[in-house]
Amino acid sequence: MKKIFTTLTVLAVVSLSAQNLLTNPSFENDLEGWAAGPNSSYTAPEVVTGDSQDGDKHVAYVSATATTGFYQAVDVTEGETYEINFWYKASGDDTDARLWSIFRDADGNAVYTTGATEEDPFRTNNGYLEPATEWTYHTAQMPAGPSAVSLEVAFRAYNGGNASFDNVQAGVAGTMSVSDINNFADAVKMNTVVTNRLTLQLPERSTVNIYTVEGRLVSSHRVDSNGSIDTSSLAKGVYVVTVSNGKAKTSQKIVKK
Repeated sequence: MKKIFTTLTVLAVVSLSAQNLLTNPSFENDLEGWAAGPNSSYTAPEVVTGDSQDGDKHVAYVSATATTGFYQAVDVTEGETYEINFWYKASGDDTDARLWSIFRDADGNAVYTTGATEEDPFRTNNGYLEPATEWTYHTAQMPAGPSAVSLEVAFRAYNGGNASFDNVQAGVAGTMSVSDINNFADAVKMNTVVTNRLTLQLPERSTVNIYTVEGRLVSSHRVDSNGSIDTSSLAKGVYVVTVSNGKAKTSQKIVKK
């Protein structure tokens, strides 16, 4: 049977800069660049191999016994708008995990852009991440306030909660051009009607995820150019495939016969 290939369409305009400010964003080098904190009582998460959103490893807190967390500080410029995005799982009593990131000045003092925590997406608007048993994407933007020189990209887990994190990105929002994204999309092709294998042509090694139309992640792999993914176990129907190189992401619907 002749394979049908199609160029991917752009899923969305990617707003992060071409360079992620974080070191070791997908935890493939364990906790390099990351630390328990910023509170001294916090403990580092466990590094988990397998069932990761990106690559082989992710980090997790399992049945946390107290409020805890980890972070990485990056340099920022006051007045610039920054974006943090990541993938997570969270379960427990619905108050299990948060993004809790804070800008700081040269003396280490907190620099708040808004007067109320409820208006601060970098602190999850004083709420919690939605419960999720499958890898779920979360993104937030905030401008760096006057005198801000650093940003603590920080996550918290709470007593009794389970929380996993992977594929974290932080950078200046809105600095990747649409042409950069289109160039990536134009270089990625796949067969849109599959039986036992999904075959891909990629410009570089990328993360390929397959979702049901309801948004449930059913497959996640790192794939090289001309690589393929076994789809024999998928039920017949329509799926959404996303391909990401960490800077741009594109998507395409496929049909499993």
